Amino acid sequence: MIITWVAFLLRTVNLAGQSLWRDEVDAIRFSNWPLSQLIAGLFQEGHNGPLFFLGLRFWRNVTGNSEFALRYPSALLGALAVPLGFVLARQLGFGRRVALLLGMLLATSPYLVWYGQEAKMYTLLLALVALAFIAYLKALTPSPTLPLEGGGGKNWVWWVVFVVATTLSFYTHILAPLMLVVYGLVAWLHPGEWQRHRRGWLMSMGCLTLPYLPLALWQAPLWWNSFQSGHPFYSLDKQIYTLLQLYSNGLVRFLGLTAIILFVFLWLCGLLLPGPLTADRRPPANYARRFTFNVSRLILAGWVLLPLVIVYLISLRVAVFEDRYLIYIVPGFYLLVAVGLVLVRRYSRLLAGLCLGLLLVINLLGVWQQQRQPIKADFRAAAAYLASHSQPTSPIMLQMPYLRYTLRYYYPGKYKILEGLWTNNGKTEAQVDAEMTALTADLSDLWLVISEEDAWDNRRLTRAWLDTHAHLVDQAHFTRVDVYHYQFQPGVIETQSVGSGME
Repeated sequence: MIITWVAFLLRTVNLAGQSLWRDEVDAIRFSNWPLSQLIAGLFQEGHNGPLFFLGLRFWRNVTGNSEFALRYPSALLGALAVPLGFVLARQLGFGRRVALLLGMLLATSPYLVWYGQEAKMYTLLLALVALAFIAYLKALTPSPTLPLEGGGGKNWVWWVVFVVATTLSFYTHILAPLMLVVYGLVAWLHPGEWQRHRRGWLMSMGCLTLPYLPLALWQAPLWWNSFQSGHPFYSLDKQIYTLLQLYSNGLVRFLGLTAIILFVFLWLCGLLLPGPLTADRRPPANYARRFTFNVSRLILAGWVLLPLVIVYLISLRVAVFEDRYLIYIVPGFYLLVAVGLVLVRRYSRLLAGLCLGLLLVINLLGVWQQQRQPIKADFRAAAAYLASHSQPTSPIMLQMPYLRYTLRYYYPGKYKILEGLWTNNGKTEAQVDAEMTALTADLSDLWLVISEEDAWDNRRLTRAWLDTHAHLVDQAHFTRVDVYHYQFQPGVIETQSVGSGME
């Protein structure tokens, strides 16, 4: 209980400390869509799932659109992952000490704290997968000491919970179905239990086919079409390194390899060191006892590695890797680290204590660094600057244009938006000159707001044109957002355009 409260406080103390970034503003936009449009998104390329946005719509009707209110459900669900992780560790046959260590790692992980402070679906996905996994294990390996799971076939309740939670995870994120491979691994490693509960297993898997069909209708054509996901391609080793950085350092990554080495050392100890059934002195009471220690560790290794490998294989055709899409493998990673700590303790209490102390220091320092160091594009400050310096008649050009939604969240006044030119398609300087001349022909001044410029104009051609054809009179710089104020002099554009044409 105390660890859960720590997790909650770490996620809520500075919940509105950073500006909303474009994905969070997208959550507001999508939650405003009518239900028919959200459902239609299931059949469209690039959509992740409507469940979070449906819930956010009802939440916003009650709480409003403040940054704190928008992010609070993620913080709550992030804290809920701690007790769910504890139960899951016990259900896998690990001792209370391992489960408590897992809870501490989940509560203080700077990576999980970060996504517990973001108005997106990732902590919902984490909680649903953890709940589904718990229900799956309870249904597949019931304990005869619990009435609900004993004789009489009442463990069908857990199959229902498993199907419902898994279905909800499908509609939360399109990569959630990769967990089915992990569930298959668990059944394969327990053939006796699978045979005993084969009917429930087959029925539950069959029930999961129907809700997956809408996703399959648009996912399958990706293998034949040249769909561009917008994500860069990551090799498998780069995927692994990226996740290790984030799981050990958080978003700031201030300790680099030092933290990675510690986490990997303990992860390998948890996977490879010999140990008893529960990695604890006493077996857990009233939890599944049909798991052997080594089989449980194989399950955890599969939980971490199988979805990652599948994402890599998919990315060979369509790049889909983003660390947050696989947030549901984090408990498996930290659980093996916790097992490693307990096993190291059997060899040296001093070393185990030192490792645990270092883990907690690294985690808490990572959380502190994320809280004090701005990371997200600070449109809140940029919009405040524009509101106090610009005139309603002055147009604002956004580079890149999609960020107009983020700007309007913080600067809802009336003003004209101009879309910055997309030049990453090979547009020439002459084409930029012609288009910018037409766009600015009737303007006396222009505000240029730049963020994520590389995704739209990586050669900085728009800025170069304005620097040549207009006079820079003001500028301000914020975290990942730059604001420039240009004024045009009569006759400058026409004269310089004609000159460039004569050349």
